[in-house]
Amino acid sequence: VSVVSNADWEVLPNGIGYITVYSLANGGNNIFAGTYFGVYKSTNNGDEWFQTPLNNPYTVYTLLVNGNYVFAGTGSPANGVFVSTNLGSNWTQTPLNNRTVNALTISGNKIFAGTLDYGVYISSNNGATWTQSSLNNLWITALVANGSNIFAATGGNGLYLSTNSGSNWTQTSF
Repeated sequence: VSVVSNADWEVLPNGIGYITVYSLANGGNNIFAGTYFGVYKSTNNGDEWFQTPLNNPYTVYTLLVNGNYVFAGTGSPANGVFVSTNLGSNWTQTPLNNRTVNALTISGNKIFAGTLDYGVYISSNNGATWTQSSLNNLWITALVANGSNIFAATGGNGLYLSTNSGSNWTQTSF
């Protein structure tokens, strides 16, 4: 095992300032930051940032990039999932618009959204419609996909696993 101990970090405030960043995602040559004031984007490895049209008052807790699509999970006061089909140049609110969304992941053609107190929602058409899964009454804090296995971390109820792309969920021993 080799450890690099001379790594340096520097503050890069050009365009993003000193605001709370909740999430980061990358796609192609773009880095996206979900913040208290919406989504920021960098096209030059974080040297400069500019705010996208999804801005204040949208608190963005989670981001997901899939090709040219960018999904943003937001919280109060404007709840739900927003989608951009052109890497953040324009945004549209999806029908999942009345929930705080803390987590997003993708498996195959399905987008999974983890919500505050309402469990997991699934879309198989890039957010045009959403269906609440059978994991429907918990606070989802994080989601991760590994093939057709979807893991859902909860606030206070441990970890759940779906082995069939979200159709059924089982609480793990964790």
